[in-house]
Amino acid sequence: MRHASTIKQELATLGAETEVGFRAGPAATARIRELATELEGMNPTPEPARAASLLRGRWRLLYSNFELQRRTTLAQLSLGTLPADPVEVVELYNEIDPRTGLYDNVIHILFDDGTPGIIVNAGRYEAEDDQTIDIRYTDALLFGPGSPVRIPATGGRVDSLKTEVTYLDDGFRLVRGAYGSLYILERLDPAPMMWSRDS
Repeated sequence: MRHASTIKQELATLGAETEVGFRAGPAATARIRELATELEGMNPTPEPARAASLLRGRWRLLYSNFELQRRTTLAQLSLGTLPADPVEVVELYNEIDPRTGLYDNVIHILFDDGTPGIIVNAGRYEAEDDQTIDIRYTDALLFGPGSPVRIPATGGRVDSLKTEVTYLDDGFRLVRGAYGSLYILERLDPAPMMWSRDS
């Protein structure tokens, strides 16, 4: 049996080669799926949804098969909460604070004129069982030109999302969501001085 570190390295390499899934062809997608299943069989954390010290921090998305598009709109990136202005995705992050229940998706973007911005889909989560977390998004925040914008997510497309944490160690996480979605993330900082929503 191969060591987990070898599988994680290959997954990270494939994530980079496919540009986080933006350019994932059938062969790469199949290989990532195979590696993810193999790594999930080595999960060292018996109750990953409740493992606060391992979940906490700022995570960078390495790969997702959830029909990501580099060119998209604010509305698509905020579950329908923000307006449909065109933007380009640069990088994607996930921030978790089990102490407060904070669960934010953070997306670095470029507007059409090249100005950088950040979208924060601000949410809260609860552990539903040992592996499943229930996420409810409350607000969409937009940091860009001018003052920050905060819009309640009452008009969004999704009320809550249930995801399963299928692999978790001190720096790597696999998450399975609805419709067969797979997310692969690496932890950049277990204790950020500030969360993106507060910047």
